[in-house]
Amino acid sequence: MVWEKALNDSTTDPAANAPSRRPARVLVVDRDTRVPALLRDCRPDGQTLDIIQAGSLAVARDLIDKQRIDLAIIEPAMPDGDGYELAAELADAPSPSKPAVATLIAGSTADFDAARKALAAGAADFLVKPELTSNELTDRLAHTLAKQRKDAKLARRVRRLKKLCKRLNDARLEVAGQVDTLCNDLVTAYQELAVQMKGVVDETRTVEDVLSDELDLEQVIRKTLEWLVGQSGPSNAAVFLPCSMDEFSLGGYVNHDCTAESADMLLQHLADVLAPKVADRDQLIHLKDNASIEQWIGDDAAYLADSEVLAFAARTDDESLAVIALFRDVETPYPDEVVQACRALAPILGETLSRLIRIHHRHLPDPALFDTDPTHPTQPDYDDWGSVDWSGDDELPFDEDDGGLPL
Repeated sequence: MVWEKALNDSTTDPAANAPSRRPARVLVVDRDTRVPALLRDCRPDGQTLDIIQAGSLAVARDLIDKQRIDLAIIEPAMPDGDGYELAAELADAPSPSKPAVATLIAGSTADFDAARKALAAGAADFLVKPELTSNELTDRLAHTLAKQRKDAKLARRVRRLKKLCKRLNDARLEVAGQVDTLCNDLVTAYQELAVQMKGVVDETRTVEDVLSDELDLEQVIRKTLEWLVGQSGPSNAAVFLPCSMDEFSLGGYVNHDCTAESADMLLQHLADVLAPKVADRDQLIHLKDNASIEQWIGDDAAYLADSEVLAFAARTDDESLAVIALFRDVETPYPDEVVQACRALAPILGETLSRLIRIHHRHLPDPALFDTDPTHPTQPDYDDWGSVDWSGDDELPFDEDDGGLPL
């Protein structure tokens, strides 16, 4: 029969009331009344006991779930199961809301295997009921309850330390996040400073500074194209130089998105069609769509279809010394800064090329050394560059490749 019996000690012994600790609640899981009877006279360390008896494991588990239990004294051979299993359950780590329950196994015989199983199940001690006395039980309870209080104190300390560790870890994560934010801010600040410093350097080192010391035509062309592409970003760019009255030849180019096969044909076409039309213009030519390209170039506009074109002439004393053209896909338009850069470059490049011509003229051979007959075959025909006049069929003086000076 499953039954439950509660026995409360109502002693008036002054020693029992001396401690300020609350009564220890002891659960006896046993149908035998021998242990509860001995517990009535026990005052371990002067602490009173509230005794509850359960005649089955099911009742014991129900009581443990519903109320606080400090100590359980368990008979291993219960009608509905093994008492060692209940002891092992109570020995598991308790939840924060449920303190640990100390356990004692109370067997009927002094058996080494039974004692070993009790300790393996987490019991604090093994009691032999036939040999048990009130004094011995009091000592065993005092030792077990003291250990239970110590374990409970350690468990509370562990919980406090875990909470403290969690708070410290949260604080660490917060500080780490702030450090990351600070580092990102510093990186951003350094990047902005680098951009500003680069801007200062770029402003102090203009294209005029880049070209001012150059005395070689090839280097002037190369540095001009490098500066233009640096300002505009990825782009096709070409410099066309005059080789006769109305004809231009390719002096140098940057190929961004044209195929190797089509680049020569396209650039030669621009030298034949676009360069002569731009050469007589003082203004920058800016073609933004197919309609304006067709209106400007005419039937040959297909070569630059779906492109945006910037073209200008480097002129000095109403004479065009070079024509520069930039073009790329209309989906990537040139910003206003590039347009302004082209306008600023035109007179600078014109002055640079004019200076090169003057230098070449200063170093021309004395005409008196040549035959005065202009038709004499030994008389060279020098053009404005201080070099022999070029024709469309002649080899270009600045590169062995008819395609100019690819960068």
